[in-house]
Parts: sequence; C-alpha cells; structure tokens
Amino acid sequence: MGAKEFTRYAESQRKASLLAQKELAELWDKLDKSKPAECRNALIALVPAIIYKHGQMAALAAAQYYEAERIAAGGPEDFQATLAEGVPLEQIVASVRYAAGHLFPPDYEGEDGIQPEPSRSLFSG
Repeated sequence: MGAKEFTRYAESQRKASLLAQKELAELWDKLDKSKPAECRNALIALVPAIIYKHGQMAALAAAQYYEAERIAAGGPEDFQATLAEGVPLEQIVASVRYAAGHLFPPDYEGEDGIQPEPSRSLFSG
C-alpha cells in the first residue's frame, strides 16, 4: 500500500468532515437566532446525531485503511479492527451548551433556568 491508498483514506476523512459541516450549516440556517434558548436546545438535540453519523463514517474508513495496511505488511488476515466508541454524549452536549452561550445577550433572563456565562456572549463588549 502506498501514497495512493493513503490519499484515498485522507480524502474520505475530509469528506466526512465536510458532510458534517454542511449538515450543521443547514441546521444553523433553519434556527431562529432571536430565540437563543430554542437554538441551544435544538443544537443539543441534533448535533450529537450529526457527530455520530459522520464520526462513524470516518471511523469505518480508518478501520478499513488500517486493515488493508496491516494485511499488506504481512499481518494476520483474521484480525478485524474495532471501531472506537466515539465522543461520549455528555461531552458533546457540554461542548454544544458552552458554544451556544455565545447566542445569549449579557442581560438574558431565560425561562429555562439555565443561564449562560455572560462573558461568553457575542453581545458583550
């Protein structure tokens, strides 16, 4: 296996990333940014599925590349790579929640009981 196979593998990783970015951009375009709590909640509900779907695509491509490389190097053919579990849901939700803090103005007093960090707002000086 050589540079051609690695290039194909790298391209598959790039495509998985671009597809995830495209799906997130489409979701973002549909959100009403004047309602930050609703945006945050929609992102928390939908971003994990986007990450999972495209992460699985990338993990499968990586496993296939690894198995082909291992066989080409004379490794055992009966070995099968195990796909990683992926990013834990709690970590994804925490990251989305933190990033969504930028949607809220500093004086936001939401009804949902979850207040963002005021210093993390796009509206703060």
